[in-house]
Amino acid sequence: MFDAGFNLIDLMPKHITGNDNPIRGIALAVLATFLFACLNVMTKHISQIYPVIMILWFRYLFFGAYGLAIGIRKDKKRAFSSIVPVLQVTRALLLLAEVGVYIIAFRHLPLAEISAISGTGPLVTLAMSAVILREVISVRQWLLVAFGFVGIIIIVKPGFSVFNPYMLIPLFGTLLWGLYQVLTRLVSQYDGAERTTLFTGTIGFAVLCGFLPFYWMSLDIMWGLKFVVLAVLGVAGHSTLIKALSIAPASLLQPFSYVSMVWAVAFGWMFFNDVPALTTLVGSGIIILSGIYAFRLKQQEAI
Repeated sequence: MFDAGFNLIDLMPKHITGNDNPIRGIALAVLATFLFACLNVMTKHISQIYPVIMILWFRYLFFGAYGLAIGIRKDKKRAFSSIVPVLQVTRALLLLAEVGVYIIAFRHLPLAEISAISGTGPLVTLAMSAVILREVISVRQWLLVAFGFVGIIIIVKPGFSVFNPYMLIPLFGTLLWGLYQVLTRLVSQYDGAERTTLFTGTIGFAVLCGFLPFYWMSLDIMWGLKFVVLAVLGVAGHSTLIKALSIAPASLLQPFSYVSMVWAVAFGWMFFNDVPALTTLVGSGIIILSGIYAFRLKQQEAI
């Protein structure tokens, strides 16, 4: 997972043929993880002072405008004419809740630990797809899901004296993300990517506008610029990722999403003086191996 926020990769074609350039695609994918890591650093910094609702509103301000633009350009007056409006709204609210939960996590936890736990997202989606969508999951895939959660247990350390209850926050966010991915698959059977992005951005922004007056705090020029940088980083990250997907297959780029954990460790140390524990590094390694191998198995079975 490149970002614990707006995950447009699931709404994009797996590969857009035409101008294939795998090396450049990989470079752009790694750049996207860097931009998202910078986004997370800024989110953690701002969340120490400003409320979650304000941070969400600034992120959705740009995302909502983007969704509205591409939705109207594609379907014009019928942009909101979804075949499954309840699913669309539910999915949009799930994403809003998931991003909010991760912002709370950023306030209380090191970047490396959040990145490691969120890295189990694909494994959570795999398990939920089997339960909710009745997709057939092989024994090896179930073993990888279990192996990935062993990595989480090593990081979270439940039952030990050093257990930090705040660790449960990104774990809950990952569960929300998995359910959001399952609904994304359901919605994609009825509505196109443009309409889905339209609902995701505009519903979230509309909800936040209703809450914003109760949580607004005054901004000076410096903090205002930081919020602008926050929003720009989100747009830049997703634009870079979309460009990478347009010139290289998702099957090639997916493993490079775990570079985000490297950025998380480096930036946590550089900006917040957070040195990850050995258990975090070991657990992260288990999660990365489980995620990559599970993805490879899925690709092989699709052939």
